[in-house]
Amino acid sequence: MSYFYIGSIVGVAGMSAWSIIRTYLRSEFISCMAGMMIAMTIGMMTSVTIGTIAGVMYPKDLTFPTAASVLLGLVCGYLAGKPVSTMAALDGMLAGIMGGMMGAMLGVMMGTHAAMMVLFVDVLYLFVHLVVLQLIREESQEVTEETQEVSKQTPLLHPLVFGLGIFVLAAVFLYQG
Repeated sequence: MSYFYIGSIVGVAGMSAWSIIRTYLRSEFISCMAGMMIAMTIGMMTSVTIGTIAGVMYPKDLTFPTAASVLLGLVCGYLAGKPVSTMAALDGMLAGIMGGMMGAMLGVMMGTHAAMMVLFVDVLYLFVHLVVLQLIREESQEVTEETQEVSKQTPLLHPLVFGLGIFVLAAVFLYQG
């Protein structure tokens, strides 16, 4: 089961890094408000997800999961907001701190259904990060042949991702019952 948690951590870290890189690459096109939302979302979702996983992995001690997820959320929030503005960086940092505390508490409180909660948080993370990537794309307003081709495929992709999310959520709730 620990391979599942480690894989989840690697996936979250990779997707967060990808979103931060995308923010850096397109920072000149991103408004301050959008930058604040991007930084807050990356900081919060990364720290909540990692905090939950760390809390599940170390259920006897709240100190390590809280400290690790708060620091990671703080760094991710800062890095995501810094290319846009100092205000966006501060917003991301504060969201990372708050998310780290909440995620660690959630993970430590989980009992026998910890793996299902980690899966649930991972799915939420994925959905929210897809929207962040969409926001970054919309803010940068780059219209190329590649993005036009992707936007033609997107209407089919959205129902599939939504259906997968509903399936996973239904499986989580049925497993709980």
